[in-house]
Amino acid sequence: MADDDTSDLLRKADALIRRTRVFVAASSEPTPEAAAPEEDLPVLTDIVTEHEAALATAPPHMQLHLDALREELSRWLDQELPHAVLRVTDGLADQLMGELTEQAEKNLLPRLIARLEGAAVESKNEK
Repeated sequence: MADDDTSDLLRKADALIRRTRVFVAASSEPTPEAAAPEEDLPVLTDIVTEHEAALATAPPHMQLHLDALREELSRWLDQELPHAVLRVTDGLADQLMGELTEQAEKNLLPRLIARLEGAAVESKNEK
């Protein structure tokens, strides 16, 4: 399927090149086609806004409602995003506390016990 898409794209590109190509062997008089660029050719310096892109890609029956949909999506995100972030951060905090507790029991507690035992031995020796 990709080969068909590629072949189709190459055929379209070739047709576009043939339509807009100016041959060196042609007369020095510009033809009407060569004098003005075609309106349907995109220019790389054209800037397409997000609104224009949305209108171009939306189905015709939805184009009239895009602003209302955008507002509703924004309102929904304003309501839901803080709750979603809190759920994720609460989960991360719980996970972090669990990992720190495990590491403290495994690494810190034995060091503290050893330190206390060393201090107890020193105080015994001082007496």
